[in-house]
Amino acid sequence: MKSIDRWKVGFGGLNKTELLGLLSDNKICLNAYSAQLFMDDEFVTTASNKIAEVVGISVKELGFNSGARYHDIVAASSSQGLTLCPLEMAPQLRVQYLNQEEGPYLTVASTKIRNDDNYPNGFYLRSYSGFIWLRGYRSSSDWVWNPSDRFVFIESYA
Repeated sequence: MKSIDRWKVGFGGLNKTELLGLLSDNKICLNAYSAQLFMDDEFVTTASNKIAEVVGISVKELGFNSGARYHDIVAASSSQGLTLCPLEMAPQLRVQYLNQEEGPYLTVASTKIRNDDNYPNGFYLRSYSGFIWLRGYRSSSDWVWNPSDRFVFIESYA
């Protein structure tokens, strides 16, 4: 079993244009879904700087040996004292975690900004073929995530 990853993540204090500039400066690639999220007025940023202790935890480590739906994953994480991340945390986590290994990705657990299965749910971080990505993703409410899929949740605020 992989150990739970932990990071301190600074976020807030930047608007979306500044976040996009930060991603560009760090040569981070975006897909169409991540661009769509950035363009949405419901994706808001906060003016104040915050620091959070976050964890990367697998679906299996949350107690689901056969996988689980997102709402069950969120409920299990909540019972362990973990909370969802604000959407704006994902770009800043991506910039602060540039040394991600190739292969597995990290889905930043957050609230959907639109209740539409055809609209991106949120972001995930991936390093693939020498490129570092902040990707948006879509999944329906009945999608079953694999036991090995990893999510980032807030453990506490520093």
